[in-house]
Amino acid sequence: MSEKQVTIFIDDVAYQVSSTDNLLAAVLSQKLNLPYFCWHPAMGSVGACRQCAVMQFQDSTDDNGRMVMACTTPVTEGMRVSIKHHQASEFREQIIAAMMTNHPHDCPVCAEGGECHLQDMTVMTGHSVREYQGTKRTFNNQYLGELIGHEMNRCITCYRCTRFYNDYAGGKDFGVFGSKNQVYFGRHRDGALASEFSGNLVEVCPTGVFSNKVFSAHYTRKWDLQSAPSICSHCAVGCNLSIGERYGTVRRVMNRYNAELNGYFLCDRGRFGIGFVNAEQRIRRVKGVNQQSPVALTSLDIAKAFAHFRNKSFLAIGSARASLEANFYLKQIVGAEQFCAGYNDDEMIVAAQHAQLLAKHKPPSLAAIEASDFVFIVGEDITQTAPRMALSVRQALRHAAKAKAAKLGIASWQDSAVRTSAGNELSPLFLLQSTSTKLDDVAEQSLLLPVGQFANCIRVLTALLQKSVLNRHFDLQQALNQLATQTPLTEHAQAFIGSLFEALCQAQQPLIIAGCSSCQGQTLAEIEHLLQEIKQRSAADATQLPKLPQLAVVPVSANSVGILSLLDEHTLSISQVLAKLKHQKNTFQGVIVLEQELASLSDSEIQQLRAICPTLIVLDHSSTRLSVLADILLPVAAVSEGDGHYVNYQGQVQRFYQVHAPVLPIQESWRWLDTIAGTLTVNGAEFSAQSQTNKKHGLCQSLAELHHYFRQTFTDWPQLVLDKIDAGTTKAFARMPHRASGRTAQMANISVHEAKTTQKIDDSLSFSMEGQPLERASDMPFTWAPGWNSNQSINQFQRQVNGQLLQQKAAQYITVSEQVLKNPCWQLTEPEASSRVTTCAKQDHIASADSMLVSYVQQANIYLSEWQAAQTAEFQMLRASNLLSISAALAKQFGITKGQWCKVVLSSCQGITPRISHSVISQVVIVEQLPANLMFGNFPLSPSLAPCLEVYIIAAEPQALSDYLSAYNDQLMAAKKSKQALLERLKANDQHIPIRLLSGGLDDD
Repeated sequence: MSEKQVTIFIDDVAYQVSSTDNLLAAVLSQKLNLPYFCWHPAMGSVGACRQCAVMQFQDSTDDNGRMVMACTTPVTEGMRVSIKHHQASEFREQIIAAMMTNHPHDCPVCAEGGECHLQDMTVMTGHSVREYQGTKRTFNNQYLGELIGHEMNRCITCYRCTRFYNDYAGGKDFGVFGSKNQVYFGRHRDGALASEFSGNLVEVCPTGVFSNKVFSAHYTRKWDLQSAPSICSHCAVGCNLSIGERYGTVRRVMNRYNAELNGYFLCDRGRFGIGFVNAEQRIRRVKGVNQQSPVALTSLDIAKAFAHFRNKSFLAIGSARASLEANFYLKQIVGAEQFCAGYNDDEMIVAAQHAQLLAKHKPPSLAAIEASDFVFIVGEDITQTAPRMALSVRQALRHAAKAKAAKLGIASWQDSAVRTSAGNELSPLFLLQSTSTKLDDVAEQSLLLPVGQFANCIRVLTALLQKSVLNRHFDLQQALNQLATQTPLTEHAQAFIGSLFEALCQAQQPLIIAGCSSCQGQTLAEIEHLLQEIKQRSAADATQLPKLPQLAVVPVSANSVGILSLLDEHTLSISQVLAKLKHQKNTFQGVIVLEQELASLSDSEIQQLRAICPTLIVLDHSSTRLSVLADILLPVAAVSEGDGHYVNYQGQVQRFYQVHAPVLPIQESWRWLDTIAGTLTVNGAEFSAQSQTNKKHGLCQSLAELHHYFRQTFTDWPQLVLDKIDAGTTKAFARMPHRASGRTAQMANISVHEAKTTQKIDDSLSFSMEGQPLERASDMPFTWAPGWNSNQSINQFQRQVNGQLLQQKAAQYITVSEQVLKNPCWQLTEPEASSRVTTCAKQDHIASADSMLVSYVQQANIYLSEWQAAQTAEFQMLRASNLLSISAALAKQFGITKGQWCKVVLSSCQGITPRISHSVISQVVIVEQLPANLMFGNFPLSPSLAPCLEVYIIAAEPQALSDYLSAYNDQLMAAKKSKQALLERLKANDQHIPIRLLSGGLDDD
């Protein structure tokens, strides 16, 4: 460890601890038991609960000592303390007895039962008899939305909830209220919590005040859950999590600690978005394949179905939400010249620029982001697209406050003192965006511009850096004025760039965050030029130039970087796939679509694909527009049902493990591809030969076998390290805790005889409670230690509190090449769509007195922007009505007032003639600082609409508004009914538990 170590004596035993820790963290780092409530390793100390009392002695001769609170006491060399001293022990027992006077003691019905921190601490203090006989204080509970339940009577006033929600996560709609002993934690009025991190209240709260409402609706005891380590499939951050399942259905998601990434917290999409696994949209049957047996689909059935495709050429469309293995296998099957990543032309250009940046600049981890003292975010609303990264940015902004407190001798873990001494002081955050974001309130400056103008701003910033070095008498304002004559910029933009330049030059650990959502390759290219300029000129005069910033580019999906590593100069776009199908009808037999909904295509383009595609083969886990039209439909496993790897925004390869076996014929995508590989490929004979040589019955039986096959067959497969499993040995670690009720009790409604557990050969986890104690901390399915049943037990598996895990697997990274840039189609040689704004504006016959050419930006939404998570009924119930944000100038032109319901008509401008009109009913929000050539809203437009739009706005007719609101309410009611129907189905299925003996693969003849 890099921190200085000091020696302290705890109950006369010497320990080496970090000098930067407080006493409580030091004690817990030594795996000693000391109760606490208000302290949290990520949020520091406030000394609110008085539960961590210990006796401190002046020296070895001091017999009296004095009582101190460990969480607010810094460690010093040679300090002596006692945890076991009778006065400290009695004091702690009295404190928790006082806390429990008003607690309802409702453990049997509490959703926290079995992993309650309050239970653990009560036992740890020795408080075992309830002596209070008075009337208990009671509260009314609030409705906090469809995700979080509220039971205020269990509160022990530790203040953890409001410290996390308001201070740590920046929430505004939650707080603490009350007088004297009537302290209430909640909202001013009932309503859904607005923060995208509200689910963390469930894990932060040491009691059951806040509960996982989704889990409670289909509840099971915590000790009966079967869990496995997994990776979030909803964004590119790659948060580590643990998925818990019971009776074949996913019940809940918990945070899995990773010091470099998610730490102790998840966003709500990662925690609750797993609902698509259980949803009615799941595909559970094969279509287009005749079965010989009505009982099971066999590999012979598949072989016969694909026999007439032997040695035929197929095009293939991969997906950034499918595993690395499945995408790689699909590319090898059809060949690099026939492989598409599922991107349109603009997205391919962005991917090429992203590949170039990733090859040259290693992105920082979230822990490194939190250490930054300057943040510049370009064109990405990370609060909605990568929320966990946004939470880390909020912590980075506290760098200035902690530095100020440090000058006063206040340690960073003294959270209350740091906030008091520093006030509202924040490190600089600059936002160059097209929409307002939830980080606006903590930004030093925010500039709203159309997406196409981002590149100009970065270009001017680069030019300022050049001038600052070349000119010893550099005048910032004069330089900005000169550059403004070359690149049109508003006064507001000039002021923003000037302030940004000054803050960047003063930063010691600067960070730039960009994204791929806006599909602007030119912006990424200009960021690369900026970084190169800083790097090249730092040697010339390091005093005038900033430190080289770290760069994090946020891609769209969980495995975007994984599929990026597969792109080369031959990779096709969706448009090229359509063109090949249209102009080379006799060359290709059809298209294989892998877990891809093709959201960038309109309904008419999907129908066009179907019309010109001879055979459409779709592999997916949930119903899409394509699955309905497929000739052959193969149901694939969701993330909880299979094994594989995702590659996060850093290029880090992370494995997700099977939580529960899928019900056949559902199986992992790579298993389906392995089954049909020898039939579909152009060089099918070669694949078949390899299959017979390397794979039993021509099929890989495990992920490890598949990786071995890849290594032996394909030179471009990355050498990933997997678990080493000896065949026939007992699995080392259990998916279920040893407190589980047992298999007989689980199946008692079917049979009292003990059923054989599922057998699996390609990981070190068993489908039972048998196994060795948890040791491999980095991929353990759940956390538990003697005396620590709650998630606070993670302390027992860390080298020191808030640090690395005792047994942390070495991170594996994948290499991304720049080969895709060899294809001239994906180089930045032609003006992008955004730069057509000026061209369109010159067409006099398009612009008219009652219309205006603007850029429209889709407002991202944490619940609905990611396709898989949007299938979750609770998220659909959080859908907001249409809102359109426009500038005051645009509102004045059309005579629109704030909050008015309007009919907005939009037409895309392709060259001269408007191509498609789109009409929506929307409530208008006027944003004073919004440019007149920009508007954004939360309603989706047709993918065919270009960023350059002709718009006119009129007041909505009463009937049209009534129809829209009726349809909106119908959507909400449909989501509510869908949730109710799903719960009824899942509870009914619990009474007919499928017993599965073998994981993966098809039944053989």
